[in-house]
Amino acid sequence: MIKVEGIGYLRAPETSDLNALYTLENSPDLWYLGYSKEPWSKAVLQRYLVNQPGSLVRDGQLRLILDHDGELIGAFDLYDYDPFARKAGVGLVLSPAHRGKGWSSLALKAFESYAFGTLGLNSLFAIVPSKNIPSQSLFSSGSYKLVGELADWVMRDAKMESALFYQKVLK
Repeated sequence: MIKVEGIGYLRAPETSDLNALYTLENSPDLWYLGYSKEPWSKAVLQRYLVNQPGSLVRDGQLRLILDHDGELIGAFDLYDYDPFARKAGVGLVLSPAHRGKGWSSLALKAFESYAFGTLGLNSLFAIVPSKNIPSQSLFSSGSYKLVGELADWVMRDAKMESALFYQKVLK
């Protein structure tokens, strides 16, 4: 487990997370952020949880759960992992009840420490929809550099939206 000061831990998913992940993965409001645009059954999610821990090297991705007092309150993902270039994308979601408390920033710092320190990554990137102001603020305040804009990158409510590409390079 990875300690997140003042909040709890980032940890591997557990089978006890099934109901919370079911709610998270089946939230249409979040589908525009990822590749999956369809509902997930509990059976599929159960198989995913049973096969954990995943292998970052084998799967090219890793999910960690943000746990606060034994409750899943968010998820952090590493994706598009490239072991040769030592880079990966970072994505996160926090439950609505826990947004606006500064917890994303604290958890992102702990997540970065793990990614840069333990995993030996050199670069993290985030692709943020242009209308997602809270995520833009999170990555900007976390010393991610805005390095570009991706035109018509995501579809939200049947309309194309640009995305901003943020990057943090270990110095």
